Amino acid sequence: MDTSNPTNTPLYQIIPSDVCFSCDVCCRFLEVDSPLAPIFTEIETENAVAQGADPALFYPQVDAKSAQIQLKSYNDFYICPFFEPETSHCTIYPIRPLDCQLYPFAFMHSEDGSEVVLGVDNLCPFGEAHIETEAFQKHIRHVINYVESESVTAQIIANWSLIGDYQETVEIVHTLGQLTDATPTANS
Repeated sequence: MDTSNPTNTPLYQIIPSDVCFSCDVCCRFLEVDSPLAPIFTEIETENAVAQGADPALFYPQVDAKSAQIQLKSYNDFYICPFFEPETSHCTIYPIRPLDCQLYPFAFMHSEDGSEVVLGVDNLCPFGEAHIETEAFQKHIRHVINYVESESVTAQIIANWSLIGDYQETVEIVHTLGQLTDATPTANS
């Protein structure tokens, strides 16, 4: 069983590769300690280290299970250490974390901190331009079903640091009731 993909239903990427490779949003951050840097579950961290990643690249999070990747300096900003800026490719793409697999979707607390929600990051040019299309709406339903599957929900509950703070640039598309009930709220 592939432990890097916690469900048997594949999570496909709706954004065409050529669009991703020509974009300058993903994998780049304005600050070295960006809260938006990818979070790896415990299993994902183990998989990355088994593939040769330096264990020192992973900062343990408050849930004591997940880890955030340490960003590295590149020009005037910071990048994921697995990102190749010259080609816009990810060196661990087949085992990239759920946090990256989901993008432009993100888990976060609602603005008042009382709920866990799923949203689409409007900083992703493709997501912003296509969110209202039938294909993207279908993909939203697919992502919701994927996230609400028993195995993925269990992974998120165990690694609740995957749930970020509210971001104004993320358009909420669904409230995740099971996660709201099972994880600390932003108000806790």
